[in-house]
Amino acid sequence: MHFRQSLGLVTYHLGETSLSHEDYMWAVSGRRWSTEYPGFSIDPLDGFRHLRADLEKHGSSFLTGSDQDFLDDVGRATLLKKSSPRLP
Repeated sequence: MHFRQSLGLVTYHLGETSLSHEDYMWAVSGRRWSTEYPGFSIDPLDGFRHLRADLEKHGSSFLTGSDQDFLDDVGRATLLKKSSPRLP
């Protein structure tokens, strides 16, 4: 996590494997941009609140699952990114 006046980049790591919060949430929720983080607020703590809500709702594979559970999510995120249309 990066923090400078507000919560910035959130990336999950397992060994050499990493996954952005956006891609992780997309993989586990099945919907892109449907989660609470980052949210936008003037209160710097709201970023942490939004992140917590996402993790409580969708983050079990990273928080309490096996390594393979998280790696399965990484694989799903990779497939979603490859099959998703890109902006021109």
